[in-house]
Amino acid sequence: AHVVTANKNAFALWNTTSGESEGYWQVRESNIRDISVSNQGDYVLIGKSNGTVVHVTIDTGRRLEFLGHQEKINSVDMLPNGRIAISGSNDFVAYVWDTKSGQVIYRFNHPSRVTKVALDPKGRFAFSADSKKDAHIWDLKTGKKISSLQYTNRQEVFSSVRFSPKGDYLLTGAPSRKVSLWQLGTGKRMKSWYVSPRKDICPAGAVVYSVAFRDNEHILTESSAGFNELWQIND
Repeated sequence: AHVVTANKNAFALWNTTSGESEGYWQVRESNIRDISVSNQGDYVLIGKSNGTVVHVTIDTGRRLEFLGHQEKINSVDMLPNGRIAISGSNDFVAYVWDTKSGQVIYRFNHPSRVTKVALDPKGRFAFSADSKKDAHIWDLKTGKKISSLQYTNRQEVFSSVRFSPKGDYLLTGAPSRKVSLWQLGTGKRMKSWYVSPRKDICPAGAVVYSVAFRDNEHILTESSAGFNELWQIND
């Protein structure tokens, strides 16, 4: 497996088995806003501040630029095989597109800037959320909306998203320490938790950087407080 690390102007690819770096690349013209890597490290997807999304084939250096967006990119994701991408932008749109041809597969419209997008690794679902009130789960086979997340707050912002392996739940993390488990079919919040904050800052806070299902009974969270925490779904 591989991971990718990035700052505004460059990214590096790492082999998680050996711990070795497999390359370092600099990005020209505009800053990196978000980045995603395929399972084998064959492809990297880069969302940029100039509104372009670049799909890079690492071995050959092939670059495909997706030019469908009109404003800066906030979030990108792709399937583990690197073939399908999703991107969300300040232009109020999330696009699902083919990384070989650059052709748009689906367009998901929002009433405000799209701040977070995600794809189910098994290719069943897509997620898109905006800066105001809308967060939707879509059927990736048909492009039809399955549900909208139901929350009573004026808005919720998501910093991490994960679909359950069985396809029945969605897990989200937020910059407010909040982790939520949602029923995928209805959009109802089933449960929520708050990750541990850092004690040395006031007010005590933490951004939930990553969420995952360890199994059907437990979830894992990783936050800016430096803690990796295990939670029981049914306690």
